[in-house]
Amino acid sequence: MRAATLISRVATPTLLLAVLYPVVGALAAGWAGVAWSLVGIVFTVAIPAAIVDLGVRQGRYTDHHLSRREQRAVPLGLSAASVLAGVAVLALAGAPRAVVALQVAVLVTVLVVTALTLLWKVSLHVAVVGAAACVLTLLGGGWWALSWLAVPVVGWARLRLTAHTLAQVVVGCLLGAGVTGAVLVLAGVASPP
Repeated sequence: MRAATLISRVATPTLLLAVLYPVVGALAAGWAGVAWSLVGIVFTVAIPAAIVDLGVRQGRYTDHHLSRREQRAVPLGLSAASVLAGVAVLALAGAPRAVVALQVAVLVTVLVVTALTLLWKVSLHVAVVGAAACVLTLLGGGWWALSWLAVPVVGWARLRLTAHTLAQVVVGCLLGAGVTGAVLVLAGVASPP
């Protein structure tokens, strides 16, 4: 149980996105891309994390993982608004296409997960791990494809903690990877596999 808890803490969506953005920025445009990725992090990681943290401190949310499905809609909706603002800022300021595409992929994923969460609890942890593996494989190729090995590890941890069912883990992965791959291909950042 300790291993599953540790994996879940290390693989939180906010932490994974905070690591993913600079890597995508570097793959897309070197150090300039890393600088642009920091702008994306503000809207995709910092602001949504602050929204959830404030809700936890005020007692509106049980925990930072938003474990209770009925508590997810408002913070995810507010997070989507923040990510959308980030899309506008990055696009208007001329950020590298890959960084803007990643921001759009996060936005679409959050919108779909928010809609689904009204009825069913999809694994955000696995959605972000699947999205990360997809973007790293499409942009970096080669050894970056090994990032897919993290998907079953995080999936196992979420199952072990009984945070999700197997279906919620699988749908999370398919959703995160599918949306991300589609956005990158449509944006012309990556070729279809």
